[in-house]
Amino acid sequence: MLKAAGWLVGGNLMSQLLRLVSNLILTRLLLPEAFGLVAAVNTLYFALVMFSDFGIWQSVVRSPHGEHPRFLGTAWMVQLLRGVVLCAIVLAMALMLHWGAAAGWFALGTVYTDERLPLMMVVFSGSALIQGLESMKLALAQRELQGGRLARLEITTQLVAMAVTLMLALLTRSVWSLLVGTLAASATRTLMSHFYLVGQSARPCWDSLYAKEILGFGKWIFISSIIGFLAAHGEKLILGGTLSTSVFGIFSIASTLLAAVVGLYGALNAHVIFSSLSMAQRADHAEARRVYTKVQQLADAMLALLAGLLCTSGQWAVWLMYDARYHEAGWMLQGLGLTLLAIRYQVIEQYMFAHGQPAWVSANNALRALGLLVLVPLGYRLGQTPGAIAGVVLSQFASWPLSLWFKWRNGLLTWASEAVWPAVLLLGMGLGWLIDRGLIALLGAR
Repeated sequence: MLKAAGWLVGGNLMSQLLRLVSNLILTRLLLPEAFGLVAAVNTLYFALVMFSDFGIWQSVVRSPHGEHPRFLGTAWMVQLLRGVVLCAIVLAMALMLHWGAAAGWFALGTVYTDERLPLMMVVFSGSALIQGLESMKLALAQRELQGGRLARLEITTQLVAMAVTLMLALLTRSVWSLLVGTLAASATRTLMSHFYLVGQSARPCWDSLYAKEILGFGKWIFISSIIGFLAAHGEKLILGGTLSTSVFGIFSIASTLLAAVVGLYGALNAHVIFSSLSMAQRADHAEARRVYTKVQQLADAMLALLAGLLCTSGQWAVWLMYDARYHEAGWMLQGLGLTLLAIRYQVIEQYMFAHGQPAWVSANNALRALGLLVLVPLGYRLGQTPGAIAGVVLSQFASWPLSLWFKWRNGLLTWASEAVWPAVLLLGMGLGWLIDRGLIALLGAR
């Protein structure tokens, strides 16, 4: 597990570094509204991806039949069909956005009324078909914890996206450079999944028994993914119809910086923690509980430290790297940094999946989604954009009571699994305060 985690962390950090460098260059070539438009496209597309998630990879990782050729072929067929359906839905959504804007469904000046958005959705629909063709070798590599190969694949994909995006941005200064770069990354990832990763190549087929197993487990992933998207990204759907394109673009910069940490944590959860807990669960329940406690302690130390640092000094990450047009993202990043502490219980959610109880994850996500739907509009009404950011942060803690109850029921609620984060959070806030004071003294102004 540690070996796979090392590769994944190293690869993810390199990927995030490349993304940051690319982002810094692009913010000097493109206007904030460009990032707002692409953030809207990505959010709408990601919503559809999550709304159609049947847990295909998770089924391959956790199933005792996960390496059987017919199981893999059936899983690939489900993935191919999903890609075709996704493409059709994206095209239909683009048409609805065009009609909706013309009919006055959205407030004038917001992201959803921009006339470029529907056409961007049409072009982006090709990504669904490309991703549907990805090889099942990716799932097998995750099952077998092949961290090195997965890390090299992701870095190569990121390099291609960066090269294509920057070249087109320099030549055209257009928002389309961001979109074409994303499509190039999808194509590279799919090609490498077939020709770079090792393992048996599955052929699309249909086995009713294996399909029943995949879809039977996937129905809970499907429900959880829908609610999970609303819980993790629902604020973008809400704010896209509330904020102007420029302000939404600034918000997307803060979200992108935070995503550098969230993405690393999410990758560890999906590719290492879930696989390791599933492996331990297949061996012994007591072993799974022991592994969970250790992993939760490590996650708490990382997340609480970073949450404290961002809360008290996160604005400097924006002020030092971006020009004045994007400085409003500084205070947004400070507030959003506290959500890192809120997501610490995604570790217990991976335990729920590995333990065969995905309904609990769906319930957790439902609480967070409900919090967003209530608190973000209420916060915006009471305090405009700062109030909406406060609503985003508070909503992410809504699932804590249920997670604590699950831990208590399963004998996981121990002092060892809860003692790390409070002390580390205070440490992080103290270090952040020192950094803030030091930079003020060094630079002479806040």
